[in-house]
Amino acid sequence: MVVKVLSVNDFYLPGFKAGGPIRTLQNMVKATVGALEFYILTRDHDLGGGRYEGIRPNRWANGPQVEVFYASDRMFGLPALSKALSSRKVDVLYLNSFFSPKGSIAIMLRNRVRAFAVPILLAPRGEFSQGALAAKSGKKRLYITFARLLGLYKMVWWHASTQEEADDILRQFPNARPRIFTAENPVEAGDEERLVAPKKEPGRVKLIFVSRISPKKNLDGLLDILTGLQCKAVLQIYGPIEDQEYWQRCAEKIADLPRNVTAEYRGELTPDGVSRVFAEGDLFAFPTHGENFGHVIFESLRAGTPVVLSDQTPWQPDDTSAVVRLPLRALKDWRDHIEKVGQLNDGEQQARRTEALRYARRHATSGKALRDNLRMFETIAQRFNMEVDC
Repeated sequence: MVVKVLSVNDFYLPGFKAGGPIRTLQNMVKATVGALEFYILTRDHDLGGGRYEGIRPNRWANGPQVEVFYASDRMFGLPALSKALSSRKVDVLYLNSFFSPKGSIAIMLRNRVRAFAVPILLAPRGEFSQGALAAKSGKKRLYITFARLLGLYKMVWWHASTQEEADDILRQFPNARPRIFTAENPVEAGDEERLVAPKKEPGRVKLIFVSRISPKKNLDGLLDILTGLQCKAVLQIYGPIEDQEYWQRCAEKIADLPRNVTAEYRGELTPDGVSRVFAEGDLFAFPTHGENFGHVIFESLRAGTPVVLSDQTPWQPDDTSAVVRLPLRALKDWRDHIEKVGQLNDGEQQARRTEALRYARRHATSGKALRDNLRMFETIAQRFNMEVDC
């Protein structure tokens, strides 16, 4: 049985500004070809951008390995979902947000009044992490309370990318335990080992920051770390500016950096430019307030660039220095690690690059993520059919 899945995402290809969730779904579609049949319902434009050229809205379009329904802003949500479900028979409805007003909340309210004829699988995509809930916390807590009172999510299945995210879900919905599946996001190893990195100069470190410019990603925290560095450091910042007020605060911190540290905003990156940018750096510094997976972390590793990141992600260090996890408040530890990388010579840095590539390759080729995802969708479809038959 090939399980048919309709995935609702606020943004999808050819968009890229929404970051990791787009790549996660793209990788899932590619990895499960032949075992799952995906359909995607999304908007007809990128995050904060104009409509895609050459795409007619509110109808199906053929994409690589998947059919995509590109909805206008007026249609996205319930109207487009109704149209999509009437024209495609699916076994699972897969929501990729908890707080999306049209891509999740409206759908769940409609399901409470009149249940859909398919099971709903919901992936919060890190929205229940402490860092994510801290932003606009009043509105989020109010909706969670409202949802509990109405029992909106009593019969929903949950997709947690990690055990940490499963725990986050249980903190908000304690009765959800029997309906949670933990399945890591599939990734591709790719051919990034062919990238050539510039020669490393001792006493100098080139840092890369690739992410949306928003409080959750904690660029301002990274700038605070850099103010205490003794070595020469260059920080290159890439990503869409999601919060202009927040970016202004970051810009003020950049202006106050010491003379030995420079930081420059380089704008947005298209997906095909990410690996090249990472390969040109010595270290990806990412003190994020919370990631359920953090696809950009894998992007760095498979380009051969080690990462130093906060302990608010699921990524764990091994016996190499490919991944270093540090508490957000341990600013001295962050500075010490960056200083250590700054003192490396070219041979030492190349050895670290090899370790990062091996880490990425092991992660991508384990096969566990694919098996867990297939089991998740197949089990949900089978159980729902059994319930209906009974």
